Amino acid sequence: MGWDYLRNYAWRDTTSFQDAFGIAADFNELLSALGELGRLKSDSQRAAWVARHYGNLLRVSKSMFNRLLSIFSKSGPLRELVETLKEEMEGEFLKDCLEVGSNDLKGLVQILKDLSSKYTNVYAHQEF
Repeated sequence: MGWDYLRNYAWRDTTSFQDAFGIAADFNELLSALGELGRLKSDSQRAAWVARHYGNLLRVSKSMFNRLLSIFSKSGPLRELVETLKEEMEGEFLKDCLEVGSNDLKGLVQILKDLSSKYTNVYAHQEF
């Protein structure tokens, strides 16, 4: 990805500074909202918060990804990564993450980490 960035984007005449500033604003809005969600203590408060804010967060994430696609306009790994992330966010991933909650999400990540390390160890022993 580093080579793709250098070849296609690092030295080009960028007229999309507005997109770059917009991405920063969108990212800050998402982080602020997720910080607010993280401070809620009960599941019912989080569920009500998600119901109130989901539409706005989806709008902000779509805006951010559209701006990223505008900046990464040439085909290559960076554009493909942004397209994949955009498809996942539009496909209920954002809503699922918000509904699961931060502590549950940490637990799921730990389970996936444990499973992947288990299979990595099995694979390493089979090679010898």
